Amino acid sequence: MKHITIYTANCRDNPLNTCYPDKHIIKSADELKAAACYDQVFAEYRNNHRAIDDFLYSDCLPFDCDNDHSEDSEEWVTPADVEQAFPGVSFYVIYSRHHMKQKNKYSPRPRFHVIFPIEPVTDSNAYRSLKDSVIAFFPYFDTNAKDSARFFFGVKSPVAEYHGGAKDESE
Repeated sequence: MKHITIYTANCRDNPLNTCYPDKHIIKSADELKAAACYDQVFAEYRNNHRAIDDFLYSDCLPFDCDNDHSEDSEEWVTPADVEQAFPGVSFYVIYSRHHMKQKNKYSPRPRFHVIFPIEPVTDSNAYRSLKDSVIAFFPYFDTNAKDSARFFFGVKSPVAEYHGGAKDESE
């Protein structure tokens, strides 16, 4: 399995929090599941302060898929669709706190986060450019979740998966 590094807060469901002090090197879906109980970020920040100007490093690209592009359930995407769109590419999945639940005006539907391991990036603008490229290729990811200081809410009982690619380090 390819690893990713995430940082968690000491809380869940707090959009005003900007402190993410707890580092987790994730090497399995079970490790991701344990960390995903808390609000999480996918980069290291100066003084653990989540802000674009404090971005230091990331070894993964996180994306949010809410399936709000269509009301037709036949058009909703799943992690299997991500795997098909990115053949041979490893990624982790965390199902979001609104997975298969009503969210605002949208009916219950698959909602999940995809996290791709990448080579380390230390430039915030280059990081955003990578995210822009992925979203241009796969437009089902949330276009509002592209900045280098994006966080995801923790999930009370998280479900996580690992989708290994053809060039997976463990093969």
